[in-house]
Amino acid sequence: MMQLQASSLNVGYGSKVVFPNISFAANEGDMIALLGVNGIGKSTLLRTLSGLQKPISGSITIAEKELDKLSAVDKAKLVSIVLTERIYIDNIRARDFIALGRAPYTSWLGQLNDKDEAIVQEVIDVMHLQKLEAKFFNEMSDGERQKTLIARALCQQTPLIILDEPTAFLDFRNKRDILGTLKNISEELKKTIIFSTHDIEAALEHCNKCWIMNEQQQFIEVMQSANFAAEAKRILEP
Repeated sequence: MMQLQASSLNVGYGSKVVFPNISFAANEGDMIALLGVNGIGKSTLLRTLSGLQKPISGSITIAEKELDKLSAVDKAKLVSIVLTERIYIDNIRARDFIALGRAPYTSWLGQLNDKDEAIVQEVIDVMHLQKLEAKFFNEMSDGERQKTLIARALCQQTPLIILDEPTAFLDFRNKRDILGTLKNISEELKKTIIFSTHDIEAALEHCNKCWIMNEQQQFIEVMQSANFAAEAKRILEP
């Protein structure tokens, strides 16, 4: 089932196009790495796909709904995003932070009902965060914090999860752990997951396709294959 489609998309700020003519389709269960050099426009594209900023032109459809016609709450029920910026919040425990992902479904008071509490617990179990749920967010390691951010996104129960360099501040062990968790989520829960990275080898190991933004301003899709890494590196060359 197709979850995300973009057609003739130009992304940027104001009237300035950062990257032009992007078209693609992503299906249920796809795990997709977005590759490109620094400054090419990866974060701009991800923010546009999540609805945080508007495209300059073109269209984005999520679950057969046009993104620009949706309310903020409806967008939050279709796409969740984990940004690359480090977040530091005092006096909130992991479980309560994860529960913030239920905000699109609660009243303005933010009170969780039994169903919400059950979803929070299910996500904690899926992410293996039982030993972490009582820990304060500002006392976590980078790896723990990233897992908690992903858990909050998972609590939104969106068909599409977008992550901007989710392994940027992590050591090798935590990188493999995070990407392995994301792969399990895409395969077992049939989520469409898109994440930016500079690590071609990690993309090769965990993803079924790559989207490449090269310096010739070409947007190219590469499917998983025997020569996947070599093809990706060739396209990325200036």
